[in-house]
Amino acid sequence: MFTTIKKLTLLSCVLLSPLATAGTLEHIIEKGELHLCAHPAQMPFSSRVEKPKGFQIDVAKAIAEKLDVSLKVSWIMPRRQAKKVGCDLYSGVARLGDGDSKYMLISDPYLRLEFKLVTLKNKAPIHNLDDLKTMVVGVSSGSIASHALSSKNVEIAVRFADEASRLQALADGLIDAAIVSNVSSGWFQHQHGQQLTEVDAEKVLNVGLNYDYALGLRKADQKTREAFNQVLVDLKKEGTLPTLLNEYGVSPL
Repeated sequence: MFTTIKKLTLLSCVLLSPLATAGTLEHIIEKGELHLCAHPAQMPFSSRVEKPKGFQIDVAKAIAEKLDVSLKVSWIMPRRQAKKVGCDLYSGVARLGDGDSKYMLISDPYLRLEFKLVTLKNKAPIHNLDDLKTMVVGVSSGSIASHALSSKNVEIAVRFADEASRLQALADGLIDAAIVSNVSSGWFQHQHGQQLTEVDAEKVLNVGLNYDYALGLRKADQKTREAFNQVLVDLKKEGTLPTLLNEYGVSPL
């Protein structure tokens, strides 16, 4: 499919300036490169130094191979630096509602981020907020979850800023429970061989936390979004997407 697209779009791009086509499928194929923006230190999502590099990087590599182009990664923090480097793609953004965004076009989702309240296996099971009253819960500062816990007088710890440090604090006995995504929980258990008890944080806290996860296409057009949606379908059908996500302890939609 994309070999044909590549031949046709290379001809059409001759008549268009790079500025006019920046971020579109035609521009990506013309330059022979898919330019990804990713966080340099946020495993299991992405990492500049670790191996593996994170599932966002693996997904982007698989997409680049389908398009028959190379992959370039710009490691940015914060996300607003994307404008300076001019990348085409984020391989992980929230898809909320109908998926529209004034900053980018958002693909169909390929993963569901579900937030879990996790404890060590030897802890008593958690059924409701009352079960947390004697615990210290690691949670992201200023998050919906932190407000829900604080409003019920549950002690929280926000000094562990990211999910990886929250899970390590749990393993080290510095906190009694943590709220993290299914991706981070799955990766931690996959890496450390340490089983955690997971419950649905939405149900315990009675707030909305979960969302679909998709590609964010900067300066793209509808044709480009449709093409990337088809690539995701192909990667799932052929087993590439399930295989690479399973390496991180999660499954695709």
